[in-house]
Amino acid sequence: MNRYDRQERVRQIGPAGQAKISQATILIVGLGALGSYAASQLVRAGVKRLILVDPDVVTVSNLQRQALYTTFDAAKKRFKVLAAKEHLQTINPTVAVTAIPAPLTTDVIQKQSFDLCLDCLDNYTARDLLNRLAIAQHFDYLFASCAGTYGNVMAVSPHKHPCLNCLFPNLDQLKQADCDVIGINTALIPVIAGLQVSLALHYLVDRASIDFSRLYTIDNWALTWNRFKIKKRSDCPTCHTPTDRLLTKLEQEQPELKMLCGEGAFYTTLTAPVDLVSWQNWLKQRSLLAGASPLFIHFQWQGHPVSLFRTGRLIMYQLATPEAANHLLTSIKQVANEVSKGGQP
Repeated sequence: MNRYDRQERVRQIGPAGQAKISQATILIVGLGALGSYAASQLVRAGVKRLILVDPDVVTVSNLQRQALYTTFDAAKKRFKVLAAKEHLQTINPTVAVTAIPAPLTTDVIQKQSFDLCLDCLDNYTARDLLNRLAIAQHFDYLFASCAGTYGNVMAVSPHKHPCLNCLFPNLDQLKQADCDVIGINTALIPVIAGLQVSLALHYLVDRASIDFSRLYTIDNWALTWNRFKIKKRSDCPTCHTPTDRLLTKLEQEQPELKMLCGEGAFYTTLTAPVDLVSWQNWLKQRSLLAGASPLFIHFQWQGHPVSLFRTGRLIMYQLATPEAANHLLTSIKQVANEVSKGGQP
């Protein structure tokens, strides 16, 4: 009996469907609560490869809802995607896992090849970008979200069917409220992740029978669920923006400093590429370097953890306000000038 024998016995999947699942590459954007559950289920289902994208590190406050991580991960402040990769490969070592410890960007998406994307993000600014990328790059994704006791799931194929902005005409307002922290009933998360993975397996086995105009909602407190028919809007400002302007318009709207919701973390981009070796040497001389790899370095600056990527992406953690983040960023930019000149602060 093989590992997937019971799944192959499911009439809707069968051996042929399992073969399709076993050849699939899935991109998961966001490795928090939903993403970590979905990733675990997908490696157990036997996909060929997972690509994990998330810039954040594990914290103790994550552990009540992000079941894939441990107190060790939190104590070491490990990047979620790197911790997830290690744990997932102990579950199923035959699945290839690519970990990208960086925020969602146009460049990240354009460099990857995948069969389906799972939207496990926690903010609508990033979701807006993903939606626009899906239109521009012609790929499908599965939207899922949780807030309080309510969860939503929808398959999105925005080039021909309703896009995220069709679903949420008030998308700009949702983006403004991105970092309002709403509690989540912990038990809701595996329910919504399970539905998202169910849609993913269905998509891989028989995409033609997926309804890309159906939103599913669940209230796990009242134990009720609903489904709604979503129409592609003729006046949707995203659907009807020319493809070559979709991403340019969004980039022009973005502030220099962005917040990772609920984690006290902010990110931006310095000049790219960054000479990580020079940064490592500068930080080592001052006993500030906490960790390094060919892709990024992790260090302490003015009492705050900071991650700097070779691409120029900078993430600053444990900051209470945007004002504090801007102050720290100004200081780091001064250091960047000194490092680039090989001088002293």
